[in-house]
Amino acid sequence: MEGVTVIETKVLQNLIGSIEDLKITVSSKISELDGINDKYLTISDVMDLTGLSRSTVDKFRDSIGFTNSGNCVRFKRSDVIEFMDRNYYKTSKRK
Repeated sequence: MEGVTVIETKVLQNLIGSIEDLKITVSSKISELDGINDKYLTISDVMDLTGLSRSTVDKFRDSIGFTNSGNCVRFKRSDVIEFMDRNYYKTSKRK
């Protein structure tokens, strides 16, 4: 047999409010993640993905590879990741 727990109305309302806030946050994050596998990225997307500044992305866009349609510059996600991998240098600290 299960017990019965008594909760004050105010506490219950706060819990329900917190759950609703969490529901909104989760829905928002799911919406953001829906686009994460988009094949083509904007300059802003590349900046977010790599942490590079706009001027650095512009400077290396020929090395990354891009498409330009009108005023829209787009990068393939795979090209951006490949560029970052090519320019990754692992160092080892000696004690």
